[in-house]
Amino acid sequence: MSRSTAERCPAPPHSHHAVEAPQNSDEPPPPSNLKAAARATYAWFRAAPAERAPFLGGAALYGAGALAHATHLPWWGIGMVTIAGSIATYATAMNRLKGTRIVGATAATAASGTWLAAAAEAGVAAGPSGLATWMYLGAFGVGYALHRVGLKPRPVEVVTPEVPRIDWEAYFAGWGIDGARVVSAEPTRLGEQALLDTRGTGKRASAFVTRSFAERVAEDFGISTGRVQVKEGRVAGQLWISLRLKDPWADVIPHPLLDPNPEISLPDVADVRQPPIVGQDPETGRPLELVVWDEDGAAHIMVVAIKGGGKTVLLNNVLERLTAADNALVFGIDVSKAKDMRRWRDSGALGAAACGPQERAKAVKILEFAAALISHRAAHNTDAVFQPHPGHPAVIVVVDEVDALVTGGDALAQRAQAALTTITSKGRSESVGVILVGQRGSAQWLGGGNIRANLDRFVFLKVSRRNEMALAAGELGLELPDMTKYGEGKPGVVCIADVSGNNSKGRTFKLKDLDDVSRIAEGREASPLEWDVLADPKLGKLFAALQDDGASGAAEEPAEQSQPDLPSTPDDRAAEREGIRASLRLVPSLEAAEAAQVREHSRARWEMFNQVEQTAASPVPAEVRSRVLALLGDGAAAKRDVAAEIGYSDAQTVRFLNQLRAEGVIEPRGQGPATRWHLRAGEHSA
Repeated sequence: MSRSTAERCPAPPHSHHAVEAPQNSDEPPPPSNLKAAARATYAWFRAAPAERAPFLGGAALYGAGALAHATHLPWWGIGMVTIAGSIATYATAMNRLKGTRIVGATAATAASGTWLAAAAEAGVAAGPSGLATWMYLGAFGVGYALHRVGLKPRPVEVVTPEVPRIDWEAYFAGWGIDGARVVSAEPTRLGEQALLDTRGTGKRASAFVTRSFAERVAEDFGISTGRVQVKEGRVAGQLWISLRLKDPWADVIPHPLLDPNPEISLPDVADVRQPPIVGQDPETGRPLELVVWDEDGAAHIMVVAIKGGGKTVLLNNVLERLTAADNALVFGIDVSKAKDMRRWRDSGALGAAACGPQERAKAVKILEFAAALISHRAAHNTDAVFQPHPGHPAVIVVVDEVDALVTGGDALAQRAQAALTTITSKGRSESVGVILVGQRGSAQWLGGGNIRANLDRFVFLKVSRRNEMALAAGELGLELPDMTKYGEGKPGVVCIADVSGNNSKGRTFKLKDLDDVSRIAEGREASPLEWDVLADPKLGKLFAALQDDGASGAAEEPAEQSQPDLPSTPDDRAAEREGIRASLRLVPSLEAAEAAQVREHSRARWEMFNQVEQTAASPVPAEVRSRVLALLGDGAAAKRDVAAEIGYSDAQTVRFLNQLRAEGVIEPRGQGPATRWHLRAGEHSA
């Protein structure tokens, strides 16, 4: 123990009075030079590990080479490990590094392995005056220099967001919305948009969603009213205003397949289950899509536009995407001039086509074949919805100038109306869809109310009167832009809507020149139908006849296509079936036992289907029909109330309501969201 303070000598420490530390003291000895050096080295590396770690690695690699030579490791073994390590390093660097760093990491691994193999064979001091060591130091210096260059931070480009150019609040007094405030404002591709809080004005936001308010805004910016969009925000008390200060329709949009630098890319092989891209929204830049198939099956679409409104260009865009799909078969009908349709037919991209007034009878046969195909698929398809895939395609019938086909008043027109009624009412779940194109959207121009009632998507281009949109949409209460003014009279400006109220707007790609159509269609082939359709004695013959490019005579009376006849005796039909299969290049014929089993199965399916067809008085299921009539028997109901009662989606509910309306059972009253459905006089819920 050390002495107390009183016992210590007051003089400075000296040899006579120095206190020696006992031998068993617990105090640590002073640090040695080795420990101090280790701590200093550790601190040096820790200060900049990325820059200084290679020195430690270089020394370790040099020592590893000396150790490999001393232990006589085979150089070829190290070489094999080096190759494998270089490959592994490259694969790892591809996922974690970028640019030249990938090459640098791989080269460092390969160089390290090469040094180890050479040192193991010749030693680290091989050559005169230790040449190998000097070469190692030189290579290490070059590698370290490249390593330091790679560590330098790359300059980051800072993008300053564009500041909105409009002082929105300066206009509020002139617009009559004093007290409103700007929630957010941002530039768009064509102008600017703002979200306003209108609660401070003492009025609801819906009070400003008027044409007069939009006109007042347009006056201040010197633009047309069509370039001002005003609507309610998602939250009550908010108003959304969008200004198109640039003309969105000044420039046409070239088709991506004809544009060397397209903004939107189209796949070489399309899929009918994905909405075809037919244009672009110039304000947002998003693709403009037209759904032709969804989880419920094929869509039934109506296209309305006046002459020069862009119908033909829209159809060319639709046909381009559908013929590019390997799971869609397109039938084209145009009994008018049909200049564009002929180009698609002559290329071989269509399954069948009727072009010109002289092929009106052939057009009817195409529709009747599609109607018969629905019955065939209903009898043979075990899925609730026919799923299209290659060799098992969705069938889309495109009918341009539909009024020229169904309004003649003759026998052909009546048969066309009957076939279209079957397609629109029963073809959805069997993936048989139709696109009807005309200048007007009334039921008379479409062939009857039953056809219009089953349409579920509507495409509007330039129309002569806003009433045409209401006629086509069947008074569904859809909130749509006024296409008499929207687009400022430019062709190809389109609005696509469905029965649920969703809509999208934009402009179609430019695909008008016939030579461009031929260039795109060249080399495309129609998707094949399923083999059991082609092997059917009646459907196979009819389809083979439809593929003939020659016109069918109008005087020819085609056979009734209610449903294919089943063979009564297998032997009578064997030779005929084999000939059809050979001409259509089908799969080899079945064995006798297998063929008999297939025929027996088909016969049973046909009998079951016929029973269903005979007892089905309406496409609306009996249970749905009774629930709707019972609900409306208690009083008027909105669409959402009917959907909640029957348990179907809004889109399917609208189809049921339109079908019952076409049958004269119910009727809508009111417009827009205030529409209510009522029983017609004399109807009851029983």
